[in-house]
Amino acid sequence: MFFTRPDSKGKAKEQGEISGARPCVTGPGFDRKQLLQEGLRRCALVERSQVREPASLYYGISASRRSEPLDQLDVLLLVARLRQLGLDISLTIFVAGRYAELNGRLASELVPAEDRKMAMLTAAGRALGLSSRGFRLIRTNDLWYSPDYWQGVERLKDEPGIISPERKGEPFLITAQRFEPELRSAIPPSLMDALGPLDSPSLYRLFEVAEAVWLAKNLSVDSKIGPVREQEYDRFIGSFMDVIQLRQPLDFRSSAACPKPVTPYIGKAGEERIFLSDSKSEAGRKVYALAQRATGQPLFFGDFMNPFVRLSILAVEAASAAESVPVRMGGSALSDGAGVLTMFEKAGTASLARFAGVVTECLWAYLIKPIRKEETMGGALS
Repeated sequence: MFFTRPDSKGKAKEQGEISGARPCVTGPGFDRKQLLQEGLRRCALVERSQVREPASLYYGISASRRSEPLDQLDVLLLVARLRQLGLDISLTIFVAGRYAELNGRLASELVPAEDRKMAMLTAAGRALGLSSRGFRLIRTNDLWYSPDYWQGVERLKDEPGIISPERKGEPFLITAQRFEPELRSAIPPSLMDALGPLDSPSLYRLFEVAEAVWLAKNLSVDSKIGPVREQEYDRFIGSFMDVIQLRQPLDFRSSAACPKPVTPYIGKAGEERIFLSDSKSEAGRKVYALAQRATGQPLFFGDFMNPFVRLSILAVEAASAAESVPVRMGGSALSDGAGVLTMFEKAGTASLARFAGVVTECLWAYLIKPIRKEETMGGALS
Protein backbone atom coordinates (compact mmCIF):
# COMPACT_ATOMS: atom_id res chain seq x y z
CA MET A 1 0.00 0.00 0.00
CA PHE A 2 1.07 3.57 -0.66
CA PHE A 3 1.19 4.71 2.97
CA THR A 4 1.89 3.11 6.34
CA ARG A 5 -0.52 3.71 9.19
CA PRO A 6 1.44 5.26 12.09
CA ASP A 7 1.14 4.11 15.72
CA SER A 8 -1.44 6.19 17.69
CA LYS A 9 -0.32 7.87 20.44
CA GLY A 10 -30.48 21.06 38.70
CA LYS A 11 -34.05 20.90 38.51
CA ALA A 12 -35.58 21.04 35.03
CA LYS A 13 -37.86 23.86 33.93
CA GLU A 14 -41.12 23.58 32.04
CA GLN A 15 -41.19 21.85 28.68
CA GLY A 16 -39.72 23.96 25.88
CA GLU A 17 -37.26 25.84 28.09
CA ILE A 18 -33.51 25.63 28.48
CA SER A 19 -32.41 24.47 31.91
CA GLY A 20 -29.47 25.98 33.74
CA ALA A 21 -27.75 22.96 35.29
CA ARG A 22 -25.81 20.20 33.60
CA PRO A 23 -25.11 16.74 35.00
CA CYS A 24 -21.61 15.30 35.31
CA VAL A 25 -20.62 13.66 32.02
CA THR A 26 -17.69 11.50 33.05
CA GLY A 27 -16.66 9.38 35.95
CA PRO A 28 -13.45 7.86 37.28
CA GLY A 29 -11.80 4.95 35.57
CA PHE A 30 -12.23 6.10 31.98
CA ASP A 31 -9.17 5.75 29.78
CA ARG A 32 -8.71 7.83 26.65
CA LYS A 33 -10.15 5.26 24.26
CA GLN A 34 -13.22 4.79 26.45
CA LEU A 35 -13.74 8.54 26.59
CA LEU A 36 -13.51 8.70 22.82
CA GLN A 37 -16.12 5.98 22.34
CA GLU A 38 -18.31 7.65 24.96
CA GLY A 39 -18.07 10.98 23.13
CA LEU A 40 -18.97 9.41 19.79
CA ARG A 41 -21.94 7.67 21.40
CA ARG A 42 -23.19 10.79 23.20
CA CYS A 43 -23.12 12.92 20.06
CA ALA A 44 -25.35 10.33 18.29
CA LEU A 45 -24.42 11.60 14.82
CA VAL A 46 -21.74 8.98 14.10
CA GLU A 47 -22.89 6.25 11.72
CA ARG A 48 -19.72 4.21 11.87
CA SER A 49 -16.11 4.66 12.90
CA GLN A 50 -12.80 2.97 12.35
CA VAL A 51 -10.88 4.56 15.18
CA ARG A 52 -8.27 3.77 17.75
CA GLU A 53 -7.18 6.87 19.67
CA PRO A 54 -7.28 9.84 17.31
CA ALA A 55 -5.85 13.14 18.50
CA SER A 56 -5.86 15.21 15.32
CA LEU A 57 -8.94 15.18 13.07
CA TYR A 58 -9.40 16.71 9.65
CA TYR A 59 -12.58 17.64 7.83
CA GLY A 60 -12.32 18.24 4.08
CA ILE A 61 -15.09 20.40 2.62
CA SER A 62 -15.99 22.29 -0.53
CA ALA A 63 -16.97 25.91 -0.86
CA SER A 64 -20.65 26.68 -1.34
CA ARG A 65 -22.09 28.76 -4.16
CA ARG A 66 -25.06 29.72 -2.04
CA SER A 67 -25.89 30.23 1.62
CA GLU A 68 -24.02 28.09 4.13
CA PRO A 69 -25.95 25.06 5.44
CA LEU A 70 -26.23 24.53 9.19
CA ASP A 71 -25.60 20.79 8.67
CA GLN A 72 -21.85 21.27 8.21
CA LEU A 73 -21.48 22.26 11.88
CA ASP A 74 -22.01 18.65 13.00
CA VAL A 75 -18.25 18.06 12.96
CA LEU A 76 -17.55 21.14 15.11
CA LEU A 77 -20.20 20.04 17.61
CA LEU A 78 -18.68 16.56 17.81
CA VAL A 79 -15.24 18.01 18.52
CA ALA A 80 -16.78 20.26 21.20
CA ARG A 81 -18.36 17.16 22.74
CA LEU A 82 -15.06 15.28 22.81
CA ARG A 83 -13.29 18.24 24.40
CA GLN A 84 -15.97 18.44 27.09
CA LEU A 85 -15.01 14.91 28.03
CA GLY A 86 -11.41 16.03 28.55
CA LEU A 87 -9.98 14.79 25.26
CA ASP A 88 -7.36 17.07 23.70
CA ILE A 89 -8.66 16.75 20.14
CA SER A 90 -7.47 19.14 17.43
CA LEU A 91 -9.40 19.87 14.25
CA THR A 92 -8.06 20.92 10.87
CA ILE A 93 -10.66 21.97 8.30
CA PHE A 94 -9.48 21.86 4.71
CA VAL A 95 -11.52 24.15 2.46
CA ALA A 96 -11.01 22.56 -0.95
CA GLY A 97 -13.07 24.90 -3.08
CA ARG A 98 -10.64 24.91 -5.99
CA TYR A 99 -11.14 21.17 -6.50
CA ALA A 100 -14.26 22.22 -8.41
CA GLU A 101 -11.91 23.38 -11.17
CA LEU A 102 -11.78 19.69 -12.07
CA ASN A 103 -15.45 20.11 -13.00
CA GLY A 104 -14.80 23.14 -15.19
CA ARG A 105 -15.43 25.95 -12.73
CA LEU A 106 -13.04 28.91 -12.56
CA ALA A 107 -10.60 29.94 -9.84
CA SER A 108 -11.88 33.51 -10.10
CA GLU A 109 -15.19 32.24 -8.70
CA LEU A 110 -13.86 29.58 -6.35
CA VAL A 111 -11.17 31.51 -4.48
CA PRO A 112 -13.68 34.14 -3.20
CA ALA A 113 -16.02 31.27 -2.26
CA GLU A 114 -13.18 29.78 -0.21
CA ASP A 115 -12.69 33.18 1.44
CA ARG A 116 -16.35 33.26 2.49
CA LYS A 117 -16.24 29.70 3.80
CA MET A 118 -13.07 30.43 5.78
CA ALA A 119 -14.69 33.50 7.34
CA MET A 120 -17.78 31.54 8.35
CA LEU A 121 -15.74 28.70 9.85
CA THR A 122 -13.55 31.15 11.75
CA ALA A 123 -16.70 32.65 13.23
CA ALA A 124 -18.16 29.22 14.02
CA GLY A 125 -14.96 28.11 15.75
CA ARG A 126 -15.05 31.17 17.95
CA ALA A 127 -18.75 30.91 18.67
CA LEU A 128 -18.36 27.29 19.82
CA GLY A 129 -15.20 27.97 21.83
CA LEU A 130 -12.99 25.79 19.64
CA SER A 131 -10.56 28.38 18.32
CA SER A 132 -8.55 28.95 21.50
CA ARG A 133 -6.47 25.87 20.73
CA GLY A 134 -6.15 23.11 18.17
CA PHE A 135 -8.39 24.65 15.50
CA ARG A 136 -6.84 25.29 12.11
CA LEU A 137 -8.20 26.26 8.70
CA ILE A 138 -6.31 25.62 5.47
CA ARG A 139 -7.28 25.92 1.81
CA THR A 140 -6.55 24.44 -1.59
CA ASN A 141 -3.48 26.55 -2.35
CA ASP A 142 -1.79 25.41 0.88
CA LEU A 143 -1.67 21.94 -0.66
CA TRP A 144 -1.54 22.61 -4.38
CA TYR A 145 1.45 24.94 -4.06
CA SER A 146 3.32 22.27 -2.08
CA PRO A 147 5.65 19.88 -3.97
CA ASP A 148 4.84 17.25 -1.33
CA TYR A 149 1.23 17.20 -2.44
CA TRP A 150 2.04 16.48 -6.08
CA GLN A 151 4.60 13.88 -5.03
CA GLY A 152 1.75 12.16 -3.18
CA VAL A 153 -0.40 12.32 -6.30
CA GLU A 154 2.49 10.79 -8.25
CA ARG A 155 2.77 7.88 -5.82
CA LEU A 156 -0.98 7.28 -5.67
CA LYS A 157 -1.96 7.54 -9.32
CA ASP A 158 -1.41 3.87 -10.12
CA GLU A 159 -3.42 2.55 -7.16
CA PRO A 160 -6.20 0.29 -8.51
CA GLY A 161 -9.53 2.09 -8.55
CA ILE A 162 -8.25 5.52 -7.58
CA ILE A 163 -8.97 7.01 -11.02
CA SER A 164 -12.70 7.28 -11.89
CA PRO A 165 -12.90 6.83 -15.69
CA GLU A 166 -16.72 7.02 -15.60
CA ARG A 167 -16.47 10.72 -14.70
CA LYS A 168 -16.16 12.58 -17.97
CA GLY A 169 -15.01 16.10 -18.75
CA GLU A 170 -12.24 18.08 -20.37
CA PRO A 171 -8.67 16.69 -20.26
CA PHE A 172 -6.64 17.71 -17.22
CA LEU A 173 -4.10 19.30 -19.57
CA ILE A 174 -6.75 21.86 -20.57
CA THR A 175 -7.80 22.44 -16.95
CA ALA A 176 -4.19 22.97 -15.90
CA GLN A 177 -3.66 25.57 -18.61
CA ARG A 178 -5.97 27.85 -16.62
CA PHE A 179 -3.85 27.44 -13.47
CA GLU A 180 -1.69 30.39 -12.42
CA PRO A 181 2.04 30.05 -13.30
CA GLU A 182 3.05 29.33 -9.68
CA LEU A 183 0.68 26.38 -9.53
CA ARG A 184 1.63 24.97 -12.93
CA SER A 185 5.28 25.07 -11.93
CA ALA A 186 4.55 23.05 -8.78
CA ILE A 187 3.30 20.08 -10.82
CA PRO A 188 6.19 17.85 -12.00
CA PRO A 189 6.34 17.53 -15.80
CA SER A 190 6.28 13.74 -15.57
CA LEU A 191 3.05 13.89 -13.58
CA MET A 192 1.51 16.31 -16.08
CA ASP A 193 2.44 13.91 -18.86
CA ALA A 194 0.68 11.09 -17.03
CA LEU A 195 -2.45 12.98 -15.97
CA GLY A 196 -2.79 15.44 -18.87
CA PRO A 197 -4.77 13.15 -21.22
CA LEU A 198 -7.16 12.00 -18.46
CA ASP A 199 -10.56 13.61 -17.92
CA SER A 200 -10.28 16.12 -15.07
CA PRO A 201 -13.36 14.88 -13.15
CA SER A 202 -11.87 11.38 -13.11
CA LEU A 203 -9.03 12.67 -10.91
CA TYR A 204 -11.19 13.88 -8.04
CA ARG A 205 -10.78 10.73 -5.93
CA LEU A 206 -7.02 10.72 -6.52
CA PHE A 207 -6.70 14.33 -5.39
CA GLU A 208 -8.88 13.70 -2.31
CA VAL A 209 -6.76 10.77 -1.12
CA ALA A 210 -3.56 12.74 -1.82
CA GLU A 211 -4.81 15.50 0.47
CA ALA A 212 -5.09 13.02 3.35
CA VAL A 213 -1.54 11.79 2.71
CA TRP A 214 -0.28 15.40 2.72
CA LEU A 215 -2.12 16.25 5.94
CA ALA A 216 -0.78 13.16 7.69
CA LYS A 217 2.78 13.93 6.65
CA ASN A 218 2.85 17.72 7.06
CA LEU A 219 0.35 18.43 9.85
CA SER A 220 0.44 15.11 11.76
CA VAL A 221 -3.27 14.54 11.18
CA ASP A 222 -4.25 11.01 12.17
CA SER A 223 -8.00 10.85 11.47
CA LYS A 224 -10.52 11.91 8.83
CA ILE A 225 -14.08 12.87 9.70
CA GLY A 226 -16.91 13.50 7.26
CA PRO A 227 -20.29 12.29 5.97
CA VAL A 228 -20.78 8.60 5.30
CA ARG A 229 -21.25 9.17 1.57
CA GLU A 230 -17.52 9.91 1.28
CA GLN A 231 -16.95 6.16 1.42
CA GLU A 232 -15.37 6.20 -2.04
CA TYR A 233 -12.45 8.15 -0.54
CA ASP A 234 -12.56 6.56 2.91
CA ARG A 235 -11.88 3.08 1.56
CA PHE A 236 -8.43 4.32 0.50
CA ILE A 237 -7.81 6.73 3.37
CA GLY A 238 -8.77 4.13 5.97
CA SER A 239 -5.65 2.13 5.11
CA PHE A 240 -3.42 4.75 6.75
CA MET A 241 -5.71 6.94 8.86
CA ASP A 242 -8.60 6.51 11.29
CA VAL A 243 -12.00 7.36 9.79
CA ILE A 244 -15.16 8.67 11.48
CA GLN A 245 -18.26 8.71 9.27
CA LEU A 246 -21.17 10.93 10.27
CA ARG A 247 -24.81 10.43 9.35
CA GLN A 248 -25.72 12.00 6.02
CA PRO A 249 -28.24 14.84 6.39
CA LEU A 250 -31.48 14.93 4.43
CA ASP A 251 -33.50 17.60 2.69
CA PHE A 252 -36.47 18.48 4.90
CA ARG A 253 -38.91 17.23 2.25
CA SER A 254 -37.63 13.69 2.74
CA SER A 255 -39.74 10.77 3.86
CA ALA A 256 -39.05 7.16 4.71
CA ALA A 257 -40.30 6.27 1.24
CA CYS A 258 -38.20 8.92 -0.49
CA PRO A 259 -35.11 10.15 1.41
CA LYS A 260 -33.29 13.04 -0.26
CA PRO A 261 -29.65 13.11 0.95
CA VAL A 262 -27.77 16.41 0.81
CA THR A 263 -24.09 17.32 1.17
CA PRO A 264 -23.64 18.86 4.64
CA TYR A 265 -21.27 21.63 3.55
CA ILE A 266 -22.75 22.61 0.15
CA GLY A 267 -25.99 24.54 -0.23
CA LYS A 268 -27.82 24.18 -3.54
CA ALA A 269 -30.75 26.01 -5.08
CA GLY A 270 -34.10 24.46 -4.26
CA GLU A 271 -33.00 22.61 -1.12
CA GLU A 272 -35.18 22.81 1.98
CA ARG A 273 -32.87 23.01 5.01
CA ILE A 274 -31.61 25.50 7.59
CA PHE A 275 -29.02 28.01 6.36
CA LEU A 276 -26.89 30.31 8.46
CA SER A 277 -28.34 33.23 6.50
CA ASP A 278 -31.90 32.44 7.68
CA SER A 279 -33.69 34.87 9.98
CA LYS A 280 -35.09 33.48 13.20
CA SER A 281 -38.58 33.53 11.72
CA GLU A 282 -37.39 31.75 8.55
CA ALA A 283 -35.63 29.09 10.61
CA GLY A 284 -38.71 28.68 12.79
CA ARG A 285 -40.98 28.29 9.78
CA LYS A 286 -38.72 25.59 8.33
CA VAL A 287 -38.42 23.73 11.63
CA TYR A 288 -42.20 23.78 12.17
CA ALA A 289 -42.90 22.60 8.61
CA LEU A 290 -40.33 19.82 9.02
CA ALA A 291 -41.91 18.77 12.32
CA GLN A 292 -45.28 18.43 10.62
CA ARG A 293 -43.85 16.40 7.72
CA ALA A 294 -41.75 14.18 9.99
CA THR A 295 -44.56 13.44 12.44
CA GLY A 296 -45.42 9.76 12.34
CA GLN A 297 -42.33 8.92 10.29
CA PRO A 298 -39.82 6.38 11.70
CA LEU A 299 -36.66 7.46 13.50
CA PHE A 300 -34.59 6.15 10.60
CA PHE A 301 -35.29 6.20 6.89
CA GLY A 302 -33.21 3.15 6.10
CA ASP A 303 -29.61 4.31 6.53
CA PHE A 304 -30.66 7.93 7.17
CA MET A 305 -31.87 9.58 10.36
CA ASN A 306 -35.26 11.28 10.43
CA PRO A 307 -34.30 14.91 9.66
CA PHE A 308 -36.28 16.34 12.60
CA VAL A 309 -34.52 13.97 14.99
CA ARG A 310 -31.14 14.97 13.52
CA LEU A 311 -31.99 18.67 13.80
CA SER A 312 -33.04 18.16 17.43
CA ILE A 313 -29.68 16.52 18.13
CA LEU A 314 -27.85 19.48 16.60
CA ALA A 315 -29.92 21.83 18.78
CA VAL A 316 -29.16 20.01 22.03
CA GLU A 317 -25.48 19.54 21.17
CA ALA A 318 -25.25 23.28 20.37
CA ALA A 319 -26.71 24.20 23.77
CA SER A 320 -24.24 21.87 25.45
CA ALA A 321 -21.25 23.19 23.49
CA ALA A 322 -22.10 26.86 24.00
CA GLU A 323 -23.27 26.99 27.60
CA SER A 324 -23.29 23.42 28.98
CA VAL A 325 -27.04 23.62 29.56
CA PRO A 326 -29.53 20.78 29.14
CA VAL A 327 -32.67 21.30 27.10
CA ARG A 328 -36.14 20.26 28.25
CA MET A 329 -37.86 18.07 25.65
CA GLY A 330 -40.49 15.39 26.12
CA GLY A 331 -40.38 15.58 29.92
CA SER A 332 -36.61 15.09 30.08
CA ALA A 333 -33.65 17.42 30.53
CA LEU A 334 -31.43 16.45 27.59
CA SER A 335 -27.73 17.26 27.55
CA ASP A 336 -26.51 15.26 24.55
CA GLY A 337 -27.59 13.75 21.25
CA ALA A 338 -27.85 10.25 22.69
CA GLY A 339 -30.46 11.54 25.13
CA VAL A 340 -32.44 13.04 22.27
CA LEU A 341 -32.39 9.76 20.38
CA THR A 342 -33.45 7.82 23.49
CA MET A 343 -36.28 10.26 24.13
CA PHE A 344 -37.65 9.81 20.60
CA GLU A 345 -37.21 6.04 20.82
CA LYS A 346 -39.45 6.03 23.91
CA ALA A 347 -41.91 8.74 22.92
CA GLY A 348 -42.12 8.06 19.20
CA THR A 349 -42.56 10.75 16.58
CA ALA A 350 -46.18 11.72 17.13
CA SER A 351 -46.89 15.48 17.43
CA LEU A 352 -43.35 16.65 16.71
CA ALA A 353 -44.61 20.22 16.30
CA ARG A 354 -44.58 20.59 20.10
CA PHE A 355 -40.78 20.49 19.95
CA ALA A 356 -40.37 22.94 17.07
CA GLY A 357 -40.13 26.02 19.29
CA VAL A 358 -37.33 24.80 21.55
CA VAL A 359 -35.38 23.36 18.60
CA THR A 360 -35.61 26.69 16.78
CA GLU A 361 -34.62 28.63 19.91
CA CYS A 362 -31.51 26.50 20.48
CA LEU A 363 -30.38 26.64 16.85
CA TRP A 364 -30.83 30.40 16.78
CA ALA A 365 -29.40 31.20 20.22
CA TYR A 366 -26.42 28.85 20.17
CA LEU A 367 -25.47 28.59 16.49
CA ILE A 368 -26.93 31.03 13.97
CA LYS A 369 -26.95 34.22 16.04
CA PRO A 370 -23.50 33.87 17.65
CA ILE A 371 -21.88 32.84 14.37
CA ARG A 372 -23.34 35.89 12.67
CA LYS A 373 -22.11 38.07 15.49
CA GLU A 374 -18.58 36.67 15.17
CA GLU A 375 -18.67 37.13 11.39
CA THR A 376 -19.63 40.78 11.86
CA MET A 377 -16.72 41.26 14.24
CA GLY A 378 -14.42 39.67 11.64
CA GLY A 379 -10.73 38.88 12.02
CA ALA A 380 -8.71 35.76 11.21
CA LEU A 381 -7.74 33.00 13.57
CA SER A 382 -4.58 33.74 15.46
